[in-house]
Amino acid sequence: MSAIIVSPHFLATEAGNKILEAGGNAIDAAIAVNAVQGVVAPETCGIGGDLFALIWINGKEKPYCLDSSGYAGSNVLDANLSHLDSIPLNHEASVTVPGAVSGWETMHESFGSLEFDLLLKDAINLCQEGFPVSKELSQAITRHKTSLEKQVSSNNFYSSGKPLKEGEVLKRPELANTLSCIGKEGSSYFYTGKLALAIVNATNNLLTLDDMRNYKSKWTEPLVLDIFDKTGWTTPPHTQGYLTLATLKAYELSTKSGDEIEDHILIECYRALAADRDNITYDYREEINKFNGIDLEYIQEKTSAIDQRSASIFPPPGKSGGGTAYMAIKDSMGNAVSLIQSNFHGIGSTIGVGSYGFFLHNRGAGFNLKDSHPNKLSPLRKPLHTLSPTIWSDNGKLDMIVGTRGGRHQPQLLSQFILPHLLKNSSYEENMAKGRWTIDYFGESTASELIIEPSFGEKAIEELRARGHNVKVTDSLQASFGPISAIFRKDNESWIGLADPRVETAEASRR
Repeated sequence: MSAIIVSPHFLATEAGNKILEAGGNAIDAAIAVNAVQGVVAPETCGIGGDLFALIWINGKEKPYCLDSSGYAGSNVLDANLSHLDSIPLNHEASVTVPGAVSGWETMHESFGSLEFDLLLKDAINLCQEGFPVSKELSQAITRHKTSLEKQVSSNNFYSSGKPLKEGEVLKRPELANTLSCIGKEGSSYFYTGKLALAIVNATNNLLTLDDMRNYKSKWTEPLVLDIFDKTGWTTPPHTQGYLTLATLKAYELSTKSGDEIEDHILIECYRALAADRDNITYDYREEINKFNGIDLEYIQEKTSAIDQRSASIFPPPGKSGGGTAYMAIKDSMGNAVSLIQSNFHGIGSTIGVGSYGFFLHNRGAGFNLKDSHPNKLSPLRKPLHTLSPTIWSDNGKLDMIVGTRGGRHQPQLLSQFILPHLLKNSSYEENMAKGRWTIDYFGESTASELIIEPSFGEKAIEELRARGHNVKVTDSLQASFGPISAIFRKDNESWIGLADPRVETAEASRR
């Protein structure tokens, strides 16, 4: 059985391969891939952000689900936000306890096979020896120069006084030291002591030392739904992962034939369900049984208003965004990891942590400031999360590992990418390159506003326009419409991994 790794950066994929070659399993490789991704692409993820993972262990019939996302600080209400409609992306209140490092340790303690410090070796080496700056990283450090250039954590981004350009070599020695200490001492180095205090200081004491010390990752039950004879698994609220499964199930319930994909119906299924996202996606804590987002009755109720011939008007969700990295890993023993890790918006809050070489995410911007709303900014509560990894099984056997970045677009991108495979409608490669649509934002009582890549097809685009969708066509494939990373089982013995052509650094490897 082959091993496959797909990630948004070839250096991250290479790091995972080295771990597999050293005798590690998919869980070990996932940690190594994630660590390197945060080094070479800090505009996507890093140790200042959160993590979710679905872990498939060969011989089991369901994945383990890890929630390694953080909560708002005990003192977050001390922030003066009463005059604002939303939490600014660069405000200390947007920083929740970063969960990624705890997530690595929790995954490793439960399922890892190699020594933990070995898994961070490539990330540390790249920090010390340097790596070529990608186009996306160069654009990010140029865009955020004003807020980053005076911080120790980004000294090497502007070594000549100007942002490094694509192809120039970047070294991150401060982060190398931090990762080395995490490798030797584990998560206690991150959540206690001087580093934890530096995080507290960086948030102007909105996070406290107790908030850091008391943080733990949490194993939870994944959501599950049977769709077109396969079983989909994803993370529960406070994430929006349910929207992928619910949209695909709504499509199954709303169509009679699987021969041709009806784009209008799929879009309307998503819009009908997404309109209610912000009302039902929040931190349920111990009352997750109250969540009804994948109940068949709920899905049928939401899709009953769909007009098969014309775009409808649905109440709108609130606006949010994302800067995220998704990676899919399968080892030769049949274990797999669907892992997503994020800063939320690009490089996150752009708040650096002293001389430790990394930046804090701004996932707390997923809260709102509405009185009496269950997702209102509150101490020790987790915000609405856009991260939406998936794993799929077929008759109890691992079948697909699929995910993407894209903020609130993730369920949109995943539902339209996964549907052709559920229906066996197109080849894997054709579907990865096919144009995609996104709904960027729609306000109250507005029509469907679609942004579509040109390779979606002129005929299909005109048909959507004829059905009342307002369509804006891009001039090329969009990096923000992915990158989707995917691993598929072609048959009982054959697997394929696919990287997304939308991001030039993305790579799939097979060994």
